[in-house]
Formats: sequence, structure tokens, C-alpha cells
Amino acid sequence: MSTKPAALPPHYRWNFVAILVDYVCFGVALTFFNPNSVLPAFVGQLTTSAPVVGLVSTIFRGSWLLPQLAVAHAINDKPRRKPYILAGASGRIMFWVIALALWAGLARYPTLALVVFFACLALWAGSDGIASVAWFDILSRAIPLRQRGRLIGLGQVISGLAGIGAGALVGLILERRPFPADYALIFALAGAVLVPSYGALASIREPPLANSGSQADSPARGGWLNILASDPAFRRLMICRMLVGMIELAVPFYVGHAEAVFRLPTSIVGGFVVAQTVAGVGASLVLGLVSERWGPRYVVRIGSAAAAAGPLFALLAHLAGSRWLAQAYPFVYVALGVINSAWMLGFFNYLLEIAPPGMCPAYVGLSNTLMGALTLVPMAGGWLLEATSYPVLFGATAALIGIGSLLTLGLKPLPGAAPAGGQP
Repeated sequence: MSTKPAALPPHYRWNFVAILVDYVCFGVALTFFNPNSVLPAFVGQLTTSAPVVGLVSTIFRGSWLLPQLAVAHAINDKPRRKPYILAGASGRIMFWVIALALWAGLARYPTLALVVFFACLALWAGSDGIASVAWFDILSRAIPLRQRGRLIGLGQVISGLAGIGAGALVGLILERRPFPADYALIFALAGAVLVPSYGALASIREPPLANSGSQADSPARGGWLNILASDPAFRRLMICRMLVGMIELAVPFYVGHAEAVFRLPTSIVGGFVVAQTVAGVGASLVLGLVSERWGPRYVVRIGSAAAAAGPLFALLAHLAGSRWLAQAYPFVYVALGVINSAWMLGFFNYLLEIAPPGMCPAYVGLSNTLMGALTLVPMAGGWLLEATSYPVLFGATAALIGIGSLLTLGLKPLPGAAPAGGQP
């Protein structure tokens, strides 16, 4: 019977700590530039157009997702992936660019400010998308499945606890400082937190590749889209992920809904960030244990159900018109905190395990490029909102996610997902 030390990759403990530090710092930074609340609220200060507000998620996710298949093609036969992580992560300087532009008075010209902001957002997200393909590949080789759930869960808990303070700070900044100095400071803080994250990435000791020859070359001969046709586990996972991803129809408009319909103050954005972060901490604790004990497919199911709960609650609150439900509106961000924890612990963890040896970049790149088909969803949500109403928007979102949630029941168990006897 093999022992635990023999099963662990080289430099396991070092890489565990390095990846954990990167994960925590990135998570805290994400609290400052939260694309579900902070960024839409910032754009809402410069325009009243719902489609333009929805453009935040479109550019954020489209720039991150769409280039990844090309990146996977470029790096899949390379002996080392770490240089691509460091090159991509250098794009984080864009947060300092946005902050400096706001401090320089760019907000006096709203159209130009929007152009600069969206350009910086696209450059950052695109460069981070390049880094992420290599990052996931190294994660899959450096940290085994069961320990991976432990690392991601611990990282989300620590970053979540730190993010509670960051979310409270966001609310305080928005309440005490005038626009645009408030958002300039928020973006600068995000950039500052990403500095130690980059240092942690630079310290990773990349494990050697296994079976990097014929397997890495085979997708190029047959076309990587053949993965979608030939691998039913990958195909079902992608259908579920895309349907649950329709949550982006509604997410950019929760803040506007709360302010316009329930007359909640702008400072409530900080409360939303805290609610999402606290929920993420609790979800990470629970889902990390679920992933380690029963496997990531159960995390996928829990997260998908939570994703549907958010728009359902917003719909109920709108139709009921209850003041009590209005005060409980942060629940939609609680649901977001749960599904955001489930993306890594569930969907991505499942994906890394169904990818054959040497094919991780191909699977990650293809899956994220396919998800790029959803980049217009937030803008479509804006158009749907302008053409109809909030109840129609929230009802359609909940229905699509509900279908995806049902389909997750068909995901097959992974080998090694259950705990091995005698191993913690």
C-alpha cells in the first residue's frame, strides 16, 4: 500500500504555500474590484445606460475567456508553463493606471473615462486569462485532487475573512470620499494587494511534465473541438457550466435594482460586498470539506442550486414589495458568494480531473473559450431589462440556471474522489 509522502509531487509543501499566498492575495484584490458590485456601481456613476453597465461583465469575462484556446495551443507543447503565468500577471498594473487616471481628473469627461476604464479592464482580464491557463496546469500537477480541495477551500476562507474587512473598507470609502477619489483609492488598493500575489507566483517550483509528447500533440492533429464531441463527461460539464453561467444576465443589475426599486443608499454596495464575502467564507469551509470527502461534482450541484436562489429572491422581493425583503436584499450576494466558491472547488476541480495526462491546457483553454460565448450575456440582460422589466429579467435567469442545476445530477463520480482508507 502506497504511503502519503510517495503520492505527493515534488516541492508539494512549498508550492502549497506559494499558491495559497497567491490565491489569498488575488481574492482580497477581487473584493476591492468586485465585478458584481463595485465595477457596475463605478460605471453607473459615469452613465445611466443599462447595456453599458452590462458591458462590465461582457468585457471582464470575454477578455479573460476568449483568448484561452489560442493560449493553450501555444503552451501545450512547451516544457515549462511558469513563464506564461508571470508574463500574464504583469497586466495587473492596469489597476494603477485606472487609479492614476481618475486622480488626474479623467472622470470630468465621462465618455473618455469609460473608454479608458474598459480598455484597462480588457487588457488586465486578457493578460490574466493568459496566465490562468498555465496556472491551472501547474495547479493540477503540483497539488493532487484531495489536497487541491483543501488548498482552494483554505484559500477562499482566508481571503474571505480578509475580504470582510476589505468590503467594509469599500463601503467606508464610498461613504466618506467624493467621486471619483473614492474609486481611485479602491483601484489603488486592489493594485497594492496584487504585489505580494505576483511574488508568490514567481516563487512557484514548477513540477516536471508527464507524458508531454504524443498526448500534447494529438489535439492539434484532430482539432481540439473534437474533445467536445468525443468526451461525454467534458460535454455535460460544459452544458451545465454554460447554463449556470447565465446568472450573468442578472448580476450586473442587482445594485441598480436595489437602488431604484427599494431606494437603498449607494453605500449599500459595501454591504453587498461584505455579504458576498462572508457567504464565500462559509461556503468555502463547507464546500472544501464536501470536495475533499465526496468529490467536486457535489460542489457543482450545491453551487448551481445557490446560483438559482439569487435571481429567485430578487424576483420575490420585487413582486412582494415587502420592506423586510428589501432589507434582506444582500441575500442575492450571499447566493453569489456560494456559487463563486463553487466555481473553483467544483467546476474547475472536476475539469482538471477529467483532463487526460498532458492535456490540461487543452481542456482548460477549450472550456474557457467556450464559456466566452456567454460574454454578451450581461449586455443581453441590459437590453432585456430595458425592453421588459426586472421581474422578466430575474425570472428568465432563474429558469435557465434551474435547467443547468438539474443537469448537474448526471455528472459522473471521479476516480479518487472518495477518501482513501487510512489517509487523512
